[in-house]
Amino acid sequence: MKKLYIPSNESELVFIKSVLEADEVPFYVQNDNFGSLYSGVYMSYFNAKTVMVPEEYYEDAKQIIQSVIKDAEFLDIEDKEPPKAYDVFKFLISFFTLGLYSPGGKNDQNSKSDNH
Repeated sequence: MKKLYIPSNESELVFIKSVLEADEVPFYVQNDNFGSLYSGVYMSYFNAKTVMVPEEYYEDAKQIIQSVIKDAEFLDIEDKEPPKAYDVFKFLISFFTLGLYSPGGKNDQNSKSDNH
């Protein structure tokens, strides 16, 4: 299975599922049920719902999604680097505190915007 697309919300996911089913494209949604829990912190690397298709259907599925979602972005998800140790640390702290505390906060966001 090859990672195809990460929908931006539940509605888009339902729409994509129905379009792929209508065109008889086999697919699997990674984290389909787990990603709906929304307990604690959301980190796309760990709990994003990702539409996956067999290699031989990848190009067809990509064209189908592009035909119904004009601004769909297909990132080369396979080459995406894993999260850095600091990001994993932030996730674990947020997870164990049930999302009540997140290291970094406002200063972390400002430093990111200064770098761009």
